[in-house]
Amino acid sequence: MDMDTDEGTGWELILNAAEGALQLVLTHDEELVCAQRWARSDRATEILAPVLADMARACGLRLRNLRRIACVRGPGSFTGVRLVLTTAAALRRAAPGLQLAGLDYLQALATTAAMDRRLPYGAPIAVLTHARRNLVHFQPYVSYGWSIPAQPAGDVRLCTPDEACEHIAATDIPGAVCGSGLDRNPCLPERLAEHARLLCLDQLRLPSIDALRLLARHGDYDRADIEPLYIRPCDAVDNLPQLAQRMGLDADEARTELQRLLQRAPASVE
Repeated sequence: MDMDTDEGTGWELILNAAEGALQLVLTHDEELVCAQRWARSDRATEILAPVLADMARACGLRLRNLRRIACVRGPGSFTGVRLVLTTAAALRRAAPGLQLAGLDYLQALATTAAMDRRLPYGAPIAVLTHARRNLVHFQPYVSYGWSIPAQPAGDVRLCTPDEACEHIAATDIPGAVCGSGLDRNPCLPERLAEHARLLCLDQLRLPSIDALRLLARHGDYDRADIEPLYIRPCDAVDNLPQLAQRMGLDADEARTELQRLLQRAPASVE
């Protein structure tokens, strides 16, 4: 089977490894062809390429014929985000005309809540995902119904679970709250349950396939690599002085070299 044509949107791929699992979705002219979820985030690096190759082979797709790739760019796992963005960047260089779009992870969760629970237009949705111990990524959203992605009602921020809870509790409008921040902080669902007008979706930890497809349909595509969305600092950067000492390096020199490498222009030629 080879469904590559010049009409429609053609072959589209959606990738997500921001948190807890690896998700791959393949569509053709916006119709779902194949979707897989691998609950092995610790092995996503070795799983992604073989699974993608198997999906393409089973669906009769030549990867160079992909038209669009939408990747979840964060916030979430540094390794997972980098994995899917690097894979998309490599495919863009191998496929003429391929365009990429970045999707926000918290928006994908908010959109899942709106679609799964049929939340009406205007209903507030709070998303909290685990960042590190005693810290969550928090962002408020507003439901736009079930056919338009949920829209942000404020910026994403890094805060404590208590700070997020206080902000959510101050909203006196029926709405929902979801994300891994509830699961990793068991006290939060109990505290939020005190607000009878609030729907606590503590089992919603991954975006749905339908929500990812909806966000991809509304994605801002371009022939450029996707920039990751990081909110919290990288653990390796925070621990650089200790890591440098273990390697027999000067901590200040290690910081200077890191900044040089981060600001260096790419050496690859497209």
